[in-house]
Amino acid sequence: MNRGIIKDIFKDIAGTLISREMKGRWDFFRHPEMKFPWGGPFNGQRYRQRILFDILYHFPIKSIVETGTFYGSTTALFAVTALPIYTVEINPRYFAYARVRFLFNRDNIHFYRGDSRTFLQTLARDTSVPKTDVFFYLDAHWEEELPLRDELGIIFSGWGNPIVMIDDFRVPKSDYEFDDYGPGERLDLEYIKQVVNAYELSVFFPAVSASAETGGKRGCAVLCRRQSAGEMMEKVRTLVGQESLSEDIPGD
Repeated sequence: MNRGIIKDIFKDIAGTLISREMKGRWDFFRHPEMKFPWGGPFNGQRYRQRILFDILYHFPIKSIVETGTFYGSTTALFAVTALPIYTVEINPRYFAYARVRFLFNRDNIHFYRGDSRTFLQTLARDTSVPKTDVFFYLDAHWEEELPLRDELGIIFSGWGNPIVMIDDFRVPKSDYEFDDYGPGERLDLEYIKQVVNAYELSVFFPAVSASAETGGKRGCAVLCRRQSAGEMMEKVRTLVGQESLSEDIPGD
């Protein structure tokens, strides 16, 4: 291919990316309401926030890793912990918005733009990033892009004692909403079964029904290694184990 044509293609791509990032920066100033999409952190779900702080209280979490920064609403909640935060966003416009949002007041947040799998692989190789007792929040799934199984494989092969929360996940025997992208691409226990079995994981769910939750009422699952399951079950009372869902989750 002619070098001039190749150069023009790369210029067009760069121009598109720059324009999208500029729009993201303008969005921050023109649309302050975007700071709190779906009601705020964790889709405005207060019980989900209780789960997070229960985990942080009972486990020696050293850092938090988030896939899917979006506008940084949940990132802002993570940042108040003062732990090192590592967050990735693939969309240039959302990435630029979040960078401006935290430009002056969040030294503990490390931003990355790109694919969540590449991001996690980069962190796994980075010796400055803690490799044990890390909390992961996975929210990078969106329609045709569904990296969840790959993300889990990278996390449980690269970190010791990670605790993983998955957003938009189907909670059995409940009315929580979840992501369903068609055959074989529904975020549920069947979708992650191979990973759960391969790494001998335990799965937990919110200990209350959707009617007792606020905001978006999206389901979630929390995963940990089986050797940590007993401690999770005993101490984090805002969660229930998968085996406890033979009966309906209580309403409060």
